[in-house]
Amino acid sequence: MARVHRQAAVIPYRIRKRRLEVALVTTSRGKGWIVPKGSVDDGEQPRQAAIREADEEAGLRGVLARKPLGRYRHVNGNGPCRVDVYLMRVTDVRKHWLEEGVRRRRWMRIRDAAACLRKELRQFVHAVASVVEVDS
Repeated sequence: MARVHRQAAVIPYRIRKRRLEVALVTTSRGKGWIVPKGSVDDGEQPRQAAIREADEEAGLRGVLARKPLGRYRHVNGNGPCRVDVYLMRVTDVRKHWLEEGVRRRRWMRIRDAAACLRKELRQFVHAVASVVEVDS
């Protein structure tokens, strides 16, 4: 039986002008939009990996939920993966970050972001709107 690789993803969000937005980044090849995601290193917790990926891939720091929003499975070049998805309220947007040379970052409305993502991630992006309160 193939080993299931552990990954962590993060959905970074902010409220700007009373509008909820999430940040997406381009794939490393620049051919599409994704949420920051990567492998959980040995000895690392998924939550720690999500924090690290948000910083490395998107230059974003913030307050990460203690528990994942959910989890999904997919298969990539390494085989089967289980991905824990976390929600992060962004408090710091860095002007320069580790992967800025290979990735772009863009803030989008929920509907627009969901339309850019693979099917398994859309449900999590839509869930942000029901979890986060936007002041009226």
